[in-house]
Amino acid sequence: MAIYLGDINTRARGLRTRLLKPRDLGRLAHARSLFGLQRELVALGVAPADTPATPASLERVVRRRAADLMSILGRWCADERQPILAVIFDDEDRRSIQSILRGAEQGAASDTRLSGLVPTTHLSERALHVLASQPTITDVVRMLVLWSHPFGLPLVDAASGTRPSLFAIEVALQRAFASRALGSARKAGRHLIDYARQVIDVMNAWSALLHFPERDSAILDLTFIEGGKLVDREAFSDLFALESFDAVREGLVRTLRESPLANAFAGEPADVATLETAVLRAQLAEQSRAARIAPEGSAPVISFALALRAEVLNLRRIIWGISLEAPAAMLEAEMVVT
Repeated sequence: MAIYLGDINTRARGLRTRLLKPRDLGRLAHARSLFGLQRELVALGVAPADTPATPASLERVVRRRAADLMSILGRWCADERQPILAVIFDDEDRRSIQSILRGAEQGAASDTRLSGLVPTTHLSERALHVLASQPTITDVVRMLVLWSHPFGLPLVDAASGTRPSLFAIEVALQRAFASRALGSARKAGRHLIDYARQVIDVMNAWSALLHFPERDSAILDLTFIEGGKLVDREAFSDLFALESFDAVREGLVRTLRESPLANAFAGEPADVATLETAVLRAQLAEQSRAARIAPEGSAPVISFALALRAEVLNLRRIIWGISLEAPAAMLEAEMVVT
């Protein structure tokens, strides 16, 4: 029996109207200073009037805004509708934990580790701040276990020992996400299953791109995540055998030719940051289209969550771009327009 989503889809569409419009983002990108940006964010209702005009403070209000919007959606996803948000929240938590782990490994400042993250019910803005303040990757995992976070225990083995490997912890995190996402999606219909499998395809695509210099078959077996739709083990192995970043990117276009993601990897050679933006654009366009074609399915909720992530990333780029005096045209070109 299909899960009824009419009311939550209506809520998701309503929440999406509260996100910033492309013209608003363009207006923000043309702010001449952080003080000017702060005034514009206040005028748009994003930031309180007493927000300090610093990158860290402005990013903090952006995260809190995202957390408030997510919590409204979460209150409508009770009982049998929980699997819908479980996949979405788990994906945001996976991204947040991975970013914080990498920041801890690099010894980055806590504000830097928090940049671009979206809080959820499992990892609130305050919880993210606590995680980002941990001195080591082992301490990050320890806090997750202490909080009984679903991704805590799956990371314990990889985080054990005197010198735990960030690589091993990230792989354990991805596998934990894949298992939970597919389990939740099976309770909520075909569209959510396809979306969960697509996210796994994206994870494998990044692994193929980032590890292409390594020809060790053991690395291949360690990094591949089961459960994707198009990037299966054979395709992943073929990608691993290619000789350059651009060759892997072109291989992904062929592997993903049946998916809207293929266009994200096509075109001129690009770095990972540019490709990440292109993938999010492709996912958002696909879910927005699906929400129009099948408004009764889970696409409206997924579309809102992706649009919220895009807004957080857009505002992060604008905040730090203005801080670094980047040209407005460059900031606008890098945006994920929703």
